[in-house]
Amino acid sequence: MLPAISPFLSDWITFGIFIMAIFGLIGMSEFARIRFAWQPEMSRKFVHILVGVFVLTSPFLFSSNLPPIILAIIFIAVNAVAVRSATFKGMHTTERKTYGTVYFPIAYLLLCLFWWERPITFQVALLLLTFADTAAAMVGEKSRSPEKFRLWRDEKTTQGSLVMALTSALLVGLGTVLFRNLAGMDPLELQVLLPLCLLVAATATIAEAISNSGSDNLSVPIFAAIMYDLYLSVAQNDEIMKLLLWILFSFALAQVAYRLRALSTDGALGAFVLGVFVFGIGGWKFVLPMGIFFLVSSLLSRFGKERKQIHQLAIGKGSQRDVVQVYANGGVPMLLATWWFYAPSEILYVAFLASVAAAAADTWATEIGFYSKKDPRNCITFRRMKPGASGGVTLLGTVGALLGAGLIALSGRFLMLDTFALTLVVAAGFTANCFDSVLGATVQAKYICGRCNKKVEVAHHCDTDTGLVSGSGLINNDAVNLLCTLMGGAIILMMG
Repeated sequence: MLPAISPFLSDWITFGIFIMAIFGLIGMSEFARIRFAWQPEMSRKFVHILVGVFVLTSPFLFSSNLPPIILAIIFIAVNAVAVRSATFKGMHTTERKTYGTVYFPIAYLLLCLFWWERPITFQVALLLLTFADTAAAMVGEKSRSPEKFRLWRDEKTTQGSLVMALTSALLVGLGTVLFRNLAGMDPLELQVLLPLCLLVAATATIAEAISNSGSDNLSVPIFAAIMYDLYLSVAQNDEIMKLLLWILFSFALAQVAYRLRALSTDGALGAFVLGVFVFGIGGWKFVLPMGIFFLVSSLLSRFGKERKQIHQLAIGKGSQRDVVQVYANGGVPMLLATWWFYAPSEILYVAFLASVAAAAADTWATEIGFYSKKDPRNCITFRRMKPGASGGVTLLGTVGALLGAGLIALSGRFLMLDTFALTLVVAAGFTANCFDSVLGATVQAKYICGRCNKKVEVAHHCDTDTGLVSGSGLINNDAVNLLCTLMGGAIILMMG
């Protein structure tokens, strides 16, 4: 553990002074912005760095993570209100729409909740959030001839990404040496430290590149923390080469999917990171079900591709999967795999299988259901629907859902899971698919395009905004898919 240097007997006295100091910094930034005509971007970065430095001291100042957790929750609420009401312009006024000031305390909250007992990981992740991300943004904005690119929604620069990578590698190395020394731990050997710096820096750079509206303030520290712990775990077991092989395998899968146009550029990068974590964490136990899901689902999508695309485009769906769609299907399995990494148990692995089974059931129901000679029926009203529309079911698609969930469960058989556990995986995956259909028929957003007059499932169609006619605008197809995989895993966890 890091040495405690709290100046007060009570954490709550420290907490009170801590929170007043942060509000004082915000006030200073507002004063400087008005008095010295600072640009809002400069003021925001000033606050970002100083608040980052403050929270870096929290493991030294607090004996418990409860005060920092409460601090994070307070600033999540304060910043969310400030963004919506356009107050604290020194923090929130930017040239682009961003929720970075909300993502920052969310990241801090997660680090306090799950990495407080791993203080070195905690500190390294905060170093990247505080300095590397800011350095990348500053260089990208100040470059005279920036080489711009857009992997997802936020525009980035090659110069900024290069600085992000170099700064991250430097901070990981310096942070590891410094904080291990303060904690009284033996220093890492250079042949262990150097790959650690490179892998964490690469992970952070990819997370920063595929961001949207400041989401890198969340993805950079969390992904960096997981990669930091994962690498040190495999290094301790002398399995660094195995991790590198899984990284290459994940890259190859993402590259194949991109070449087949199953994934967009940002989708392929997102899938690569997801694969590195899932495969690196669990090896074949996690590779086999995910690999089967990816391979068979990709093959199914290739058959009758032109006919399927006609129906998909008719309701506003694209054929390529972006990073949101990748994590809508794979985010929950990755979360469960990460949970298993920190607290291994059979129930978590079964829940992982069930979440993948849910994704497979949903995908197979759609892909195989396209071949039904009868139009799908709304699962609530039983009215006829267009093929591919959310909420529609067919007998053939239902059989496909069972086959998809069953195949994923069967992959667990090779890993010596008992028949009862595999039956639960099939049941949970199929039930989650039914839940997906109900959500698609009820609360998922449906729109009317004013130009082509078609009923679609996207808020933007024919280069214009569409009108919501049913469901909630907050729940699109990606949200439904995420809830489907969440339901698959949750069923097992609730039974366990």
